[in-house]
Amino acid sequence: MKEGYTNIILAGHSLGANKVIHYLSGHHDTKRVSRFLLLSPANLEWLMNGVTAREKDIVRSMCESGRGGDMLPFEFMGWVPCIADTAYDWLFTYTLNNVHVEGDKDFSQAERITHTGALLIGTYDRFTYGYPAGFLHNINSHIPTASQNRLIFIEGTGHTYQRKEQETAESILRVIREWQV
Repeated sequence: MKEGYTNIILAGHSLGANKVIHYLSGHHDTKRVSRFLLLSPANLEWLMNGVTAREKDIVRSMCESGRGGDMLPFEFMGWVPCIADTAYDWLFTYTLNNVHVEGDKDFSQAERITHTGALLIGTYDRFTYGYPAGFLHNINSHIPTASQNRLIFIEGTGHTYQRKEQETAESILRVIREWQV
């Protein structure tokens, strides 16, 4: 507040969206944070499917031996240069494992959100086991403000909104302008 910011909208893409969910589950400060915007929340279980038992052992060993700040000797999930501590968090702490395709999984963080906002996803987002619309509806159904939240679907694009960047930006701007009314 001392910086003079008002009407803050917390937004995150992919694991950043999971971080917004985690933050809002424990912070109900509506004086500073007015809304949230979740872009393609990451289904951590889907992402972790390709991590081998050997890679998990390496991550655990590095962290337990005090080398958690070191880069992994392999690309995590087959494509992410990553330090061991970050991989450990994603694999073992479940802090960001807060959105799921299945309705009966742990949505306790989403269930504690008191803010309203918008959830956005590409209709080809493959991090959802092939059902992006259902994934987004499922997440929203666990948020107490579900009936007030906006669900936005960007047709014909995936997790990173390739070839639909302008449409995505316009959709975000449109919803932010609606909130300002």
